[in-house]
Amino acid sequence: MKPGVFTPANLPPPSPGKKRYGVLGFPVAHSLSPAMQEAGFHALGIAAEYLRVEIAAGTLAQAVPQLQGAGFQGWNCTLPHKETMFTLCQETDPKAKESGSVNTVAVRPRGLHGTSTDADGWEDDVAECWKLHLSDQRVLILGCGGVGRTLAFRIAAKGCRCLILANRTPEKALRLLEELRPIARTPVSVVPWNSPDFQQAAREADLWIHATSLGLASGDPLPVTENLLRPGLKVYDTVYRQDFTPLVRMARDRGAQAVDGLGMLLHQGARALSFWTGQPAPVPAMRAALEKAAGRAR
Repeated sequence: MKPGVFTPANLPPPSPGKKRYGVLGFPVAHSLSPAMQEAGFHALGIAAEYLRVEIAAGTLAQAVPQLQGAGFQGWNCTLPHKETMFTLCQETDPKAKESGSVNTVAVRPRGLHGTSTDADGWEDDVAECWKLHLSDQRVLILGCGGVGRTLAFRIAAKGCRCLILANRTPEKALRLLEELRPIARTPVSVVPWNSPDFQQAAREADLWIHATSLGLASGDPLPVTENLLRPGLKVYDTVYRQDFTPLVRMARDRGAQAVDGLGMLLHQGARALSFWTGQPAPVPAMRAALEKAAGRAR
């Protein structure tokens, strides 16, 4: 186990006088959320700690009682737990029900209350980076699980010129398409990954949203061939790294406008903090801590 990463079985005793929160995932060692959230709590005058907790896929249901017993007042979920967490909550709000996933949980007297701040956080960042109007955009989503699924539901419900889904396992994209049909306000279709139809869709799209895990690890390949990147294209990579992902770097080299998921992490984290505390999040303090942790301090 890496330093600063715990499992439900080896959590330290709660710190006296401190509230306890954390992020659950597998893997989770790369998460920058602790620096950001602890800065947010500190700015609000709340004594709290925020831990990384590694929980393997398929073991979340067994881990939740251990977390509650260890004094957690709430937590964030990242891959691969968001959809499973939805099923474990006693109460979920409309943001969670929109996509059937939960990334933020508050432990309350009636049980676990789940929400999803991912789509709102993404919209906050897109508005900050590009002042983008989705209604004008032809959108291609690469990856239909986790955050890709969440953003697909939000974009389909709000409407855009067209929404195209691609997933390395095509059956997942087709299942998502069927789930989107009842709520979609825009044409939605599926193209097979790296097929001629995929390449045509990539050339015609105004906005790509990359929502696979490619780019998280050193040496990961590009999710697409570089010749599909072009000036005028907007690329939103939900993955983030200190030195930016290969996709972001290559997109910028080829004249596209590209950003990574660090801003989304900031804004979804700020909304999570407000969900837990009932107070407006201190975004400037959280941003400064996050950029420092990411090695991007100005």
